[in-house]
Amino acid sequence: MLEIVVMIMVAHAFGVGVLLAWLVVAAIVGGLMLRHHKMAVAWSLFDDLRAGRVKTSSLFWVARYYISAVLLLLPGIIGDVVALIMLLPWPGGGRSNGGNGPGPRVPEGVIEGDYRRIDPKVGPDRQLGD
Repeated sequence: MLEIVVMIMVAHAFGVGVLLAWLVVAAIVGGLMLRHHKMAVAWSLFDDLRAGRVKTSSLFWVARYYISAVLLLLPGIIGDVVALIMLLPWPGGGRSNGGNGPGPRVPEGVIEGDYRRIDPKVGPDRQLGD
């Protein structure tokens, strides 16, 4: 009921065309979120599971993402605003991979990364160890 009242108020304030455009764009965005990012979110959760770093914040991020997508699909301004708020990064939460959220604490002065050792090329007149 409140959702209908808010939509009528928005239609009076901005016009019916703006309201319809908002609802159509929100539905398209929600559909695209479910369609294109479904597997990406599932695989990131699977990677967290495999790495042994699944936290409640990772699970909460997946739940927030899917609930937001469904709220954007449903017509209504209040649901869309709630969905957008749920997609914002929350302090102390979020994904734990890819730098998108808090991960394990690294001691000061430690630089994490992958490395590969490349031995210098040795000419035919030199031997290793010279």
